[in-house]
Amino acid sequence: MSAGSPAGRAGGSGGAGAGRDGVSSRDAILDSAGRLFGERGYRGVTVRDIASGAGVSAALVMKLYSSKEKLFAQAKPDESLLSDLDVPAAELGSALVFRVLMRRERGLKEPWAMLPFIIQDSPTPDDARAETRERYLSSIAGLLKDTTPERRYASTVVALMTGFGEAVRTLGMFEGWDFDELVAHYGAIVQAQIDACRAACP
Repeated sequence: MSAGSPAGRAGGSGGAGAGRDGVSSRDAILDSAGRLFGERGYRGVTVRDIASGAGVSAALVMKLYSSKEKLFAQAKPDESLLSDLDVPAAELGSALVFRVLMRRERGLKEPWAMLPFIIQDSPTPDDARAETRERYLSSIAGLLKDTTPERRYASTVVALMTGFGEAVRTLGMFEGWDFDELVAHYGAIVQAQIDACRAACP
């Protein structure tokens, strides 16, 4: 029986059991909401969209989270742009840039470019800004092992990657560049901050 069929949906009877692939309904809903909010922003997502992505009913989503606003506050946007970066520190800058360009090549959403829109589109922009800034700064600072005041190197890398994501996907810049040449060029700019952090934070 498929998870998408009425009988296969965890919320079909209003329960809060397992969603798709045995994942709990709460986790499935949060995962779906995080991915969709990260791709489309707050206003571009409906409760029905979230429910469909989680393999549950819209009624169950509302039963568990009361409103889309409350769900947005609990869901974390997809952070796949920072996951599985198991590369040497000397290659991290190129790896970050490579991922942006590969998502462009494959026609996938660009999380770095979406960050400003997610914040602006939030029902509570100030809270979303603070939470998003801390989440990405903490993730990048962890990768860099940045222990400086204000996490200055991590802050610079986040700024560089956000700008690059928007330039590539929103403005269509660098379209005439060779893929590998652009990875090497912009990757070196990002890597300079990573190397400076390694020197300052032994």
